[in-house]
Amino acid sequence: MKENQKNCPGCSRNCEVSAPHCERGKEYARTGVLPELPAGKHHGRLHFEKREQQLIMKYLHHAVGAADHGGITQDMSGRMFDVLTEEETATLATLLEKLSDHWISIAPERPHHR
Repeated sequence: MKENQKNCPGCSRNCEVSAPHCERGKEYARTGVLPELPAGKHHGRLHFEKREQQLIMKYLHHAVGAADHGGITQDMSGRMFDVLTEEETATLATLLEKLSDHWISIAPERPHHR
């Protein structure tokens, strides 16, 4: 465990290390080591040691959910990136392409679409 670690990486709740709610978090708080998930046990979300990585996945999930299931219509699509400058939009597209290409290259089962 990092000396100044405030949030537990045990699950997506991001509880404070001093008060974890899941068994993995309790073990992490006790030992400083995040136990592996049991073989075959999937919680539906990946877990990351670094909070920033967990947040990136959380925000990507929420953004895609809002776009796909949040009631955003085609008429509203033009406003989806209004919060970003053109430069930020281009940078984000480049970073997401880089991540996507890497994730596809390391995934044991590669998606059929691209």
